[in-house]
Parts: sequence; structure tokens; C-alpha cells
Amino acid sequence: MADSPDKREPAKKAPAENSPLAQARKIAEQRASRKSVSPQQFFQEAVVELKKTTWPTKDVLIKSTTVVLALVGAVAIWTGGLDLIFTKVLGPIFLGK
Repeated sequence: MADSPDKREPAKKAPAENSPLAQARKIAEQRASRKSVSPQQFFQEAVVELKKTTWPTKDVLIKSTTVVLALVGAVAIWTGGLDLIFTKVLGPIFLGK
């Protein structure tokens, strides 16, 4: 059975130039048109960028690592304590022990 003309879906409108869909299509087209880079060129550019990096001093690195390890330890103790409390309080309720 053929569809009657009035039951056909209306033609889709082209998205406005400033709509997110139009912007996404424009970005996709730009990325598709980029020329590829050889692995050698990629690593050469990566080395150049790494030379621009400001690396932390040994003192700053040791202090930052100490802070991170202390926070990890504190969170581990906190989590372990909560686990112990919940096990003691809720264990008898749910497990009947």
C-alpha cells in the first residue's frame, strides 16, 4: 500500500550555521582534511614540547609525594574505620550474627 502524500515526513532542514550540530560538522570536516604526520615528525615535535616543560625541583617533588602518600594513608585508615564500624553495627542486622 502506497503512502499518501500528506503522510510523508517533512524534509529535514539544514542546521543553522551557529548550531552545535553545524559546528560539530565543521570541526569534523577540518579534522578529516588534515594531512597525516609521520611517526618521526611526531616524536621530534614531542621532544621539542617536552623541552619547554618546567619540571619540579627535587625538593618540590619530595614534598608533593609526601603529601600524596599521607593523604592516601589517611583515606585508607578512614575507609577501613568506616568498614569496621558498619560491619559491627550492620552485620548483626543483615547477617543475623
